[in-house]
Amino acid sequence: MFDLSEKMIDVAKERFARDEDVDYIIADYTDYTFDRNYDLVISSLSIHHLPDEEKKKLYQRIFSFLNSGGVFVNADQVLGDTPFIESLYKEDWRNKVERSGLSLQEIEAAYERTKLDKMSTLEEQLCWLKESGFHDVDCL
Repeated sequence: MFDLSEKMIDVAKERFARDEDVDYIIADYTDYTFDRNYDLVISSLSIHHLPDEEKKKLYQRIFSFLNSGGVFVNADQVLGDTPFIESLYKEDWRNKVERSGLSLQEIEAAYERTKLDKMSTLEEQLCWLKESGFHDVDCL
C-alpha cells in the first residue's frame, strides 16, 4: 500500500489490520523503485491528481512490473467527454460528498482538494493503457 500521507497509511493499517500480507510504504509511487513484479496492482482515487504525461508514464511503469497475465485495476475519477457530461459527473460527486456523513469542515476540504485535480477523459486513459501494452482494457 502506497501513499504520500502517513495519516492515510495509518487509516489503511487500521482497515487492513487482519491482513498480514500488506506492505505499507510512505512514498511517491511515480518514482519509487520496485524490486519485484506483481500479479495485481490497484489504484483508488489517486491517478487523477497527476498531469497527463505523468499518467502515461505511470501506466507504462505499472505494465512493466506486472507479471504476465497480471491485472491493473484503476478506480478513479474521470473528466466528462463533453461539458454537459462533466456537469453530470460533478453534480453526482457533490451529491455523494454531501450525503457521505462527513462534517462540514471535511466537505469543504473535499471541495478545496478538487482544485488540485488534473482529470482526463476515460477515452484518453483507455488509449494510454493500450499504448502502454495492456490488452484487455475496459471500464466496468
